[in-house]
Amino acid sequence: MTLPSRRVLLLVAGALLIVALLVGLPWLSPARGVERAWKHLVEAIEQNDREALAAALGSDYHDGFGLEREGALQLAATLRGQFIVCTIRRERPELVMDANKRAAITRALIRLDGQGTPVATAAIQASQASQTPTVFRWRRNSWKPWDWRLVSVENADAARGISRLQREAAQFGVTLP
Repeated sequence: MTLPSRRVLLLVAGALLIVALLVGLPWLSPARGVERAWKHLVEAIEQNDREALAAALGSDYHDGFGLEREGALQLAATLRGQFIVCTIRRERPELVMDANKRAAITRALIRLDGQGTPVATAAIQASQASQTPTVFRWRRNSWKPWDWRLVSVENADAARGISRLQREAAQFGVTLP
């Protein structure tokens, strides 16, 4: 058996390189990086993975609920702890990239579903009834197109619901962030 000629090897290597570029370059786009970061954020909440959620939040995180990074992590753990099973669906998702590709905004109607305590049931019902999209603000931390961190979350309906939950919890001697 004879080996292929040098010319054939170069042609095959060139074709493989072109295919790799065609497949790989779209994967490296900043928009795809934001979409993957958003997906990982939702999965971290669904799986109750505090470390993954902490990794998704920027060090300067603050939100429309009046919480900083640690308060948001604590509230997410407290609320997620009310669920036995939790699924999150994003309806009508949107992505708006900043012109310099260093910041992005994603929006969607967030729908909770699952099983859990009466608090979980109330959260599910509130999410199903809400028609206000949740706004997620992202920042790219480095030159890497996949290095996105969540810096803010805003939803007026959810803010009112969390405020009400905090007041009701305080009546029972429970402190929420």
